[in-house]
Amino acid sequence: MTRALGVSASLAALALGARMNAPLPVALDVPAAPIPVITGGTTALVYELHISNLGTKPLRLERIDVQSGDSKRVASYNRRDIERSVKLIGPRGAPAPSSLTPGTRAVFFAWLTFDSPEQMPQTLVHAVVFSGGDSVRGGQTSVRAEQNPVLAPPVDDGDWWIALGPSSTADHRRSAIRVGDDTVPHLAQRFAIDWIKMDAKGEYARDHKGRRNEDWYGYGEAVRAVADARVDAVSEGIPDNTPGENSRAVPMTVATVLGNYVVLDLGAGNGPMHRYVTYCHLKPGSVQVHPGDTVHRGQRLGLIGNSGNSDGPHLHFHVTEAADGTLAPLRSEGVPFVLDSFVVINHDPERVSSGARLTAPGLQRSVLPVEGDVIRINRGR
Repeated sequence: MTRALGVSASLAALALGARMNAPLPVALDVPAAPIPVITGGTTALVYELHISNLGTKPLRLERIDVQSGDSKRVASYNRRDIERSVKLIGPRGAPAPSSLTPGTRAVFFAWLTFDSPEQMPQTLVHAVVFSGGDSVRGGQTSVRAEQNPVLAPPVDDGDWWIALGPSSTADHRRSAIRVGDDTVPHLAQRFAIDWIKMDAKGEYARDHKGRRNEDWYGYGEAVRAVADARVDAVSEGIPDNTPGENSRAVPMTVATVLGNYVVLDLGAGNGPMHRYVTYCHLKPGSVQVHPGDTVHRGQRLGLIGNSGNSDGPHLHFHVTEAADGTLAPLRSEGVPFVLDSFVVINHDPERVSSGARLTAPGLQRSVLPVEGDVIRINRGR
């Protein structure tokens, strides 16, 4: 069974506890239906429940219950759980909200895990309880029964730290972005990975500090096509940063945050959507492909750099579904993928001490690595 946090209640109990008055002016929605993926030794469903306050009074979230379509409990989250897993997004131009005030949207980040695919429901519905006892039921979504693309690693052979995701708490996971005139935020980086090369001792830089880009083991390493694909977009000309926080070579904007990048079109996804792969923070002058090119699995695309919103040399990599390639990098929805083969050789000690669910040591096939795994890539395996 999936883990269930906090207090749980049946929909019948919620109905009895709700106040007998007009329905709360609240909208529940799941903009991107979850797709199952095998990761961390479980089958995971990763999605967001949007809770929008359409009324005139502030609200406080007390509990979120996740149930299957036949009203069986899947998971439950109490107030403390919610506060750790929610992002508040206010109206454009308004100050950042600190509570669910009128016009504010609460994005709740769900990460449900199941011991086997057979335990996973095909439909999810949500019951949200607010302070005072009022409750709302909705946010129904179907679980998409799609196969995850099986991809080759985007980097060369060696040992790589899987950083900033995928996990339920990673910065990438919580990166809900509104671009342009978007009203609903997108999560293009829902399953994003930062690939950081390590040596045999678990160091990422030759000087143990990484003061220069050239000191990082990953700097200048090749990035490679994960599948046969068409090059949809290329962005070049952004200089590398000096390693370190708040050390950016150019001001950060929507146009520069990804640094130098390549977008590949993997082909048809769900309905009219295509699946795209985005490679970010590449070394300036290293990109070897052009829009419209056909590339083959394993082909070199460019080199790892430190351009854009990056503290040090690494490859940022994510897979999305979008209507076209111009939307793929940020204005799209991240979808899960799996790697054809890798070997888990170690884990980040901080993730271990926090009790995070990590991938078992040894050879793994057709699974998604998780934040904190240290994996060995051997293309000959």
